Amino acid sequence: MNRYFLWMTPILVLSVAWASAAEAPTSPASGRAVPDDMEVQIKGQFKGRFLVKKILAPVTMNLEKLQDFPEDPSQKLLLENLPISHSADFNSRSEVKGHTPFYPWIPEIAEPPFLRMTPPIFPKESLPQAWMFEVLNPQGQTIFRQRGTNALPDELIWEGKDSEKKFAVVDRLYSAQLTLIGRDEQATAIQGDSIVLPAMIYGSDESETIEFSLNRLFLKDRTDISPEGEVMIAKIGERMRERALTRLFVRVASSQPELAVKREAALVGALEKSLLLSPGLIEHDHSDPTLRGEIASFWIKKGSK
Repeated sequence: MNRYFLWMTPILVLSVAWASAAEAPTSPASGRAVPDDMEVQIKGQFKGRFLVKKILAPVTMNLEKLQDFPEDPSQKLLLENLPISHSADFNSRSEVKGHTPFYPWIPEIAEPPFLRMTPPIFPKESLPQAWMFEVLNPQGQTIFRQRGTNALPDELIWEGKDSEKKFAVVDRLYSAQLTLIGRDEQATAIQGDSIVLPAMIYGSDESETIEFSLNRLFLKDRTDISPEGEVMIAKIGERMRERALTRLFVRVASSQPELAVKREAALVGALEKSLLLSPGLIEHDHSDPTLRGEIASFWIKKGSK
């Protein structure tokens, strides 16, 4: 760009000089052009800097895979691990929240209520005779039910109660459904949102339980923590600092005992690094999976004992 302006400068000067000579009167003695009593100076200068960055999308989408839907279109997409780049591009898009990275495209760890549904509004003269709010498992069986008559609440919520497994579990598809019984005894079913919980939190302000799916926390059949798992571990540390929770106990529930021991050690090491703790301050063990599946459980609470 600088070369261009330097080359253009003499051209402009010559053009002005030629125009002045063409318009100026000539001297009869010498025949030379006599310029008017004026001086014209044209100077060109440019200083600039271009900065070009390569912009890449953090998530890519395969249209052929999206067309290959199973019976439930949402199930395949929700059950797959979240594709996350673990390169410098991933880190450069993070925003700073306090002193810890905040990744806007990674959802917060789910807390009750896990599902919400806003019912339709009816005029008083056409209120339904009865209504029923249900939460269904992947097989279409009802694991939670709430009934009522006449007026509907402003919002229907599911706090995680599960008649089949006592409480919601991670990596399982849950769907909401509202059934309305009209004055003519006709039933109308309205489908609500569906959700799969890769991780979730439940408990109280004094003591909380956080559960993660091992399939999302670690790479398949390995002890390496996945990119998604690293972000979630950072979120645990952030939550502990925000709520002043100081005690932490970790348990890995897996059907592969040898792998569970190694994953337990890797998980504790990552937490010590994230929380800036000395080795040995985090209690931990491993066990066989229960009704809650293959998970990593974190118990965090206040107090020193």
